[in-house]
Amino acid sequence: MSPVKIEKDHKFFDRFLDNDLKSLTSFLENKMHGLENGLIPNITKEDFDVLENRSPATNLGSQYNIFQFHHEGLHNIYRAVSDMTKEACWYYGIDFDSQYYMIQGWFNFDNYQKPEPLPDDFLHDHLEGKGAPDFHGYYCVNAEPSNTYYKIGGIDGERFTNVNKNNRAVLSETGHPHGIQSWNEKDFRIPRGLSIIFCVVRTGFEPVTFVFWFRKSDYSPTRYPCAT
Repeated sequence: MSPVKIEKDHKFFDRFLDNDLKSLTSFLENKMHGLENGLIPNITKEDFDVLENRSPATNLGSQYNIFQFHHEGLHNIYRAVSDMTKEACWYYGIDFDSQYYMIQGWFNFDNYQKPEPLPDDFLHDHLEGKGAPDFHGYYCVNAEPSNTYYKIGGIDGERFTNVNKNNRAVLSETGHPHGIQSWNEKDFRIPRGLSIIFCVVRTGFEPVTFVFWFRKSDYSPTRYPCAT
């Protein structure tokens, strides 16, 4: 396979996991407490205070990597992202082993209100939006009921609604701006909008703390059926 992708229609890849969401939620709440009190390496209390009301776990995402935290659920997500990336490379005709992929991840507590329907200027992209072989995705911890909206093909493309499901990881090539809708739930005692975001990139991107993946690719379409 070529290191350059074959031009194919956009496709979402997904995995449904069996993580203990209560345990994972508690773990991430503790990590939020750590961010707030300067207990996470490379992040000070002052860093958090500047962003206290502006999604600090998200906006500090370039200063930590969630996949360097130790929790069984995160290990499971890591493996799922690896599988999805291999499947995506197979689909786009990309040689996985030649990419030297790395993964960067952070988490969101998305409890603030946004206009509905979500305007295009609330959408965003990652890694310059150049498409495969760069990928982006998310995993829902407590994101029901909500949707993530994509503009397939770019900001002027067709809008697609991806219904969020807890314990599901979703991967897409970059180049399709996206955003999560506002919460309609009134009970904010439970952490709502809790999700884990990840970017899968090659070694050419170096501004954040990455974890290197194993290079060996063992993907086959029979072992990992295409997501629907």
